[in-house]
Amino acid sequence: MEKKKKKEKKTLKTILGFFLLGNSIFLFLSFFSFLFHWKNDQSQIEKLFDKEIIAENLLGKMGAAVSHYLIHCGTGISAFSIPIFLFLTGLKILFIKKQLLNNFYKSTIYKLLFFNVWLPIFFYVIIPNQGIFSGVFGFEIGNYLIHLFGKVGLYMLIFTSIIFYIIIIFHISPPTIKNGMKKKTQNINKEIDTKLNFHNTKIVNQPKMNSDLEKNILHSILSKKKEYFSSIDLKTDLESNKKKIIQILNYYNIEIYELKANIGPTITLYEIYPKLGTRISKIKNLKNEIALNLSAISIRIIAPIPGKGSIGIEIPNYKRSPVYMKDILFSEESNKKSHKMELPISLGKTVFNEIFIIDLAKMPHLLIAGSTGQGKSVGLNVIIVFLLYKKNPEDIKFILIDPKKVELSVYKKISKSYFATLPNSIEPIITDLHKVKNILNSLCKEMDQRYAILEKHKVRNIKEYNNAIKYNKDHLPYIILIIDEFADLNINNNQKIEIYITRLAQLARAVGIHLIIATQRPSVDVITGLIKSNFTARIAFRVSSKIDSRTILDCTGAEQLIGKGDMFFSNKNELTRLQCPFIELSDLKKIVDFYGKNHKKNEYFFLPEPNMNE
Repeated sequence: MEKKKKKEKKTLKTILGFFLLGNSIFLFLSFFSFLFHWKNDQSQIEKLFDKEIIAENLLGKMGAAVSHYLIHCGTGISAFSIPIFLFLTGLKILFIKKQLLNNFYKSTIYKLLFFNVWLPIFFYVIIPNQGIFSGVFGFEIGNYLIHLFGKVGLYMLIFTSIIFYIIIIFHISPPTIKNGMKKKTQNINKEIDTKLNFHNTKIVNQPKMNSDLEKNILHSILSKKKEYFSSIDLKTDLESNKKKIIQILNYYNIEIYELKANIGPTITLYEIYPKLGTRISKIKNLKNEIALNLSAISIRIIAPIPGKGSIGIEIPNYKRSPVYMKDILFSEESNKKSHKMELPISLGKTVFNEIFIIDLAKMPHLLIAGSTGQGKSVGLNVIIVFLLYKKNPEDIKFILIDPKKVELSVYKKISKSYFATLPNSIEPIITDLHKVKNILNSLCKEMDQRYAILEKHKVRNIKEYNNAIKYNKDHLPYIILIIDEFADLNINNNQKIEIYITRLAQLARAVGIHLIIATQRPSVDVITGLIKSNFTARIAFRVSSKIDSRTILDCTGAEQLIGKGDMFFSNKNELTRLQCPFIELSDLKKIVDFYGKNHKKNEYFFLPEPNMNE
């Protein structure tokens, strides 16, 4: 019964489709025939209904009548949109399945509707003596608009409407926002360079190591409905904040000649270009006044911005723009920046909305600190997922130490493919604090053995060695040691563990062993001077005090971060503010499940037996 109904429905659709196609062809021929006779005798349209003319008309009286009422009494030559509409609708019903060209069909119909109204009025104004072009519709509406606006006003209305139409169709937008506010001390316009490109990340396919299946599955896991983010609201807030900043500076007689703004995911950076002779300290001392006037949670003044002749004021956005892991993994920018890196890691987006990627092989180690709930664990997950996507199991191995026992347990399913572990080890993720000394001792032995291999082959580092031997059984993978809560390791065996960590940090870079250490207690007894000196690359999420900020970054500022992934990255005294991507636990589990199933053939990478006497 259902099959019969479906068949009947399909038959009706076919009949309707052919009917619309036939009518569209009928109207086309009628219109062309009508125009031909109109050209031969423009003075008497009624002649089309004479017997002689009807005989000449290819489609008879009906075609002449329909053409007369639709063209002459209707919208003029824009009536040709009617057969076009019928033709496209017939094609859509007959041949287009699953709405393949639905967007094209809709956009075409909207364009036809616009020109069906615009063209008759346009032709009436330009060539009023040729009624065939405008029809009665154009004549009546044109006269009414002339009565309202006058001829000059109607000209302006017509050309303005077509300009707006072109802007909407071709998505033309001004590159900058102009500010016409006049200052007390200077009468100039200031230009704000706004970079509203939050959702314009171009997606490309990752070459080489990632199969199409892997990309498609990861893309489907991470593809979720994005939050609506209005650039109009941002521009409004931008203008308001700009005026308030200028008002404060004018009140204290500080003259500037330019003010730019760069909108990031979390904060907006306002760049002030002061006039020659302006003291920087005067602007720095206005920090509290600016924060009060802008009703901001906290602001940060960079005076001056390194490498620029400007002073920066970082103000939190009223509404944050989320940074999605999908946009980081599959973007063209990410691919371009990371394809030559040995161990690429994406930390998020800068205030300029640029994807920030570092090479862990060049850092060579990373120290992460931040209070509870500020994004440390999410940041570690982002680092691991990015490495899983960029590197093969043969090229990279992890050692995960998780004193809290729950943060990194999700990665157990990929332990066989991606972990380096002790022989006969039961748990791939180290959660027992007493076993930490053994794994670090074993890792130091692995480092010494690798140095012996490099010496034998007369090469300086792991990259040269792997390039020399290509891919064979002696290929050495990179090993990344990740400790989620370093402070907990100091409860027992403090001195011994610090010795191992320091030795690895000093020597392990050349043989491809790298450390990522995270802690929520960046005090001097946890992060000692010896450890800090070997961890030049550091990440600071929000901390509770200026003292903690100085401990991790050697400067204040981390206590003023606004949380939820807002962070500083410091490397060789260069400080960069970033927004870390967010990845949900449910998505993380799906990704780990995929890699666990996809790389079942790989075996464990065993480290040497530790020396129990040490």
